[in-house]
Amino acid sequence: MSTADSLGARIGNLFSLEDKGIYSLHRLAVYVVVGLGLAFFGFPIYWMVISSLKPRELITAYPPELIPSTVTFANYEQLFFETAYITWLTNSLIVTGGVIVLSVGLSTLAGYALTRYRIPYKKWFAAVFILAYMFPPITLGVPYFIIFLRLGLINKLPAVMLGTTAFTLPFCTWLMWQFFQTVPLSLEEAAWASGASRLRGIFEVAIPSAAPGIVAVTIYSFALGWNNFLFAFIFLQTPEQQVLTTGINSFMQGSQVLWSNLMAGAAVLSLPPIILVLVLNRYIMAGFAVQAN
Repeated sequence: MSTADSLGARIGNLFSLEDKGIYSLHRLAVYVVVGLGLAFFGFPIYWMVISSLKPRELITAYPPELIPSTVTFANYEQLFFETAYITWLTNSLIVTGGVIVLSVGLSTLAGYALTRYRIPYKKWFAAVFILAYMFPPITLGVPYFIIFLRLGLINKLPAVMLGTTAFTLPFCTWLMWQFFQTVPLSLEEAAWASGASRLRGIFEVAIPSAAPGIVAVTIYSFALGWNNFLFAFIFLQTPEQQVLTTGINSFMQGSQVLWSNLMAGAAVLSLPPIILVLVLNRYIMAGFAVQAN
């Protein structure tokens, strides 16, 4: 090897080491930023969980204990056996299940129709769907209350289901519309050529191919149905008809706050969404990463 080639190789190695060093610093910076973000957003959850495991007198003690010296499940025992938490949990499951069924079913069929059929001005639908989210849900509260009052649905769970579905459906339909555009029409045409009807092609070909989008819509509907407070607060009036969000709110009684019940109730309320996201994370990314054609 000549002297020039040797010098060139050394310079190349030097730049290679420099690039590796920059890459390592960049990766370290990313880890630091992500770690700080997790600490910032995760600390309230950690504090809620450890507070729910502390005896009542230690929850508000000063200075606070970051690691509890005494762990007890008495707060959860009181929550489940001395309050109406089980009733609230059942009502939340009913409402959330209804919201999921209505949102997923209607948005899937609407999204398919917008993709496969010639509908005039359907590009405007996207603008209308997104525009619907520029208005706060409170603006719908009074009109819905009047409508449900005349229908005899006030203080009944279907009122919360319908009100929440009306808020989730525009985005769910828009998402399914975009997702069905990624499903090739040739798949359905092959099914039709094999003798399948249009309806069978939809349910056996198109919908299974759009499964990640359906999962994303399901999770979105679950999140809004499970965490709904406004419509439940407006439409449900008696204690036995409350859901988890409004029921937990009753633990704050004026100037008195039942911290033990509040922390334990909030911890249980937060558990299902966390488990759902962890289990279906890859489907969420696939569903919300869909690009419009």
